[in-house]
Amino acid sequence: MPSDLARKPVGPMLVALAATVATLSTLAPHAAGPGVTCDELYHVDAGKRLVAAWRHQGLAFFDSGHIRQNFPWTPGRPTQGWCPPVQAPLGHWILGWTHHLFDLRPDDPEIVSIAAARFAPALAFGLLVLLVGLWTARVEGHLAGTIAAAGVVLVPRAFGHAHLAALDTLTTVFFVAALLAVAAAGRGGRWWHFVLAGIVWGLAMLVRLHGVLLFPPVVAWLVWRLRRRAWLPVAAWGTSGMATLYAGWPWLWLAPIAHLRQFLASGAGRQAINVFYAGRVWTDRDVPWHYPAVMFVVVLPLGLLLLGLLGIWARRRRWNAEPHLALVAGTGLFVLVVFSLPGVPVYDGVRLFLMVFPLWAVWAGVGAKWLVEHPGLPSLSRRLRLLGLGLFMVLQGTGLAVYHPCQLSHYSLLVGGLAGARRLGFEVSYWGDAVREPLLEQAVARSEGRPIVLAPHLAPWQAAAVAISSPALQPALREGRTPLVGWDPSQPQRFADCRVAVIYHRRADLEVIRGALAEGRVVAEYTKQGVWLARLVEIPRPPGGQLSPSEESAKADR
Repeated sequence: MPSDLARKPVGPMLVALAATVATLSTLAPHAAGPGVTCDELYHVDAGKRLVAAWRHQGLAFFDSGHIRQNFPWTPGRPTQGWCPPVQAPLGHWILGWTHHLFDLRPDDPEIVSIAAARFAPALAFGLLVLLVGLWTARVEGHLAGTIAAAGVVLVPRAFGHAHLAALDTLTTVFFVAALLAVAAAGRGGRWWHFVLAGIVWGLAMLVRLHGVLLFPPVVAWLVWRLRRRAWLPVAAWGTSGMATLYAGWPWLWLAPIAHLRQFLASGAGRQAINVFYAGRVWTDRDVPWHYPAVMFVVVLPLGLLLLGLLGIWARRRRWNAEPHLALVAGTGLFVLVVFSLPGVPVYDGVRLFLMVFPLWAVWAGVGAKWLVEHPGLPSLSRRLRLLGLGLFMVLQGTGLAVYHPCQLSHYSLLVGGLAGARRLGFEVSYWGDAVREPLLEQAVARSEGRPIVLAPHLAPWQAAAVAISSPALQPALREGRTPLVGWDPSQPQRFADCRVAVIYHRRADLEVIRGALAEGRVVAEYTKQGVWLARLVEIPRPPGGQLSPSEESAKADR
């Protein structure tokens, strides 16, 4: 008779624990973690401001005047000027409260710690690994569950995003949780199961607009399974989901229909972003339709890609018998199709459809189970098959180590890694995570006390985010100086006094780096697989340019 320990999915639990520890131990941008990326300061600052508003306003937080103040979005009337993009609040609440646990000056809006807020996505990533592993273990057995859990961790880009205080990992966790909740409700079949699943769906929408993408595949799956009896589960799931969305977002209370429409339109109502793909620069709405599928294939470790394909092939004739797996496959495919549609913005590698990777991990678990248990394979003992599978999975983790801590630049062996991807015309580094402390230390040493240029500069807060997180730049901040300035190609004269620039290899926007920045001497580089991700450039002094204080002193001595 099996022991209690044997009945429990120990494998997924251990994998989730290891993933959490590995992520938490490599968070700090000034130590073993990735550099500060473009959007982190924006999201952490929004979270801190929400928490501060709640602490000071109490229940008055829900007054209409305070709602307008705390969620500063207009209905889109041009006469009211620019306003920040609509963001559902739950992700910001999570980042804000996590930040608050470490915040020594919670009432000072100028003090923000990106490293502190990074604990939230790190813990969420461990939860994601656990959810995928436990659900797969329940429906396919412990071996499949363990491999599925590992299949989430071993995707370098998913692991990389788990280090960043942004919404991408939180979006993925809640999206996958909502989908698996529906699948679990379908196995139970009670109407109140769908009510609970709908609540999780509402939370997913409260994190980000991506939660809305669950509606079509879930409804189609329920109708396919239940035919005319689907109306009650659909109603229970949809009603509880929308009720959760409205209950958790006071901004929607002010104009329930108009603000919901504004939220649903927010995915397209924003400034275009450049994308480098197939050897050229595209705007995010004009990227070729095959971009999501190709990017998914070339950044997924090759072994996990093969295991997932094997799992789908092994279940090719059993969709009706295993409808829960059909939901997982159909939802992943639907997400890729949506981001392939003409006019739908897609950018920054795979982060907008990051949820497809944990769904694929389920299929990798199914493929691994078939490989170990299929009786038609050569006569190897189960122990040898398990040993071979274990070694195979260890090899899939090579990318985590080789690219650390810049896993957002990972490409699989299918395209020859990062070096091969660069030759084939893929992006190299899109979010600035390669701008790390050693490079900033050298920049300070060569800056002659003048501001350092950061390029490309994708958002008005990007340079400030890097500066507040860097020990090398802190002395200048304490003295009231600006140690890092973002490159503005329309005003190159502003940077005539700067001596060095830190440039990261975002090919989509390197064209804006002209003149002195492009012609400067490279004095330091951070590379992976022979490809530079970030470099320090010494800006040539213009003829007749101003001397630095040290040079003026030396000239006076002569």
